Amino acid sequence: MFSKKSISMLFVLIALALVTVACTSNDAAAGIEDGATVDWETAVEIVNSGEVEMAFQTHSLDVTLMLKDGRRIETVEPGIDDIMDVIDACGSPCQNIAIATE
Repeated sequence: MFSKKSISMLFVLIALALVTVACTSNDAAAGIEDGATVDWETAVEIVNSGEVEMAFQTHSLDVTLMLKDGRRIETVEPGIDDIMDVIDACGSPCQNIAIATE
């Protein structure tokens, strides 16, 4: 049916595919250091990725995102409560984000 060489080659190809998938990062915040300030569009991508554990907004439009990996990321929302709208629109990946306001 199949030779040992064919079966070995199939296992190698499957292993390479699995390694490729495992090494592909879906981290929208990759390379962003703890405490960094990002633009609003980047912050929205991070929220939508499901990486946010908590969001805090101030009346002065400053937003702090606490990520699940412990990093803190800062941004400025265009209008008051825009972060709430982003979280609401995000759906399932954002359903457990804690929200705090001042």
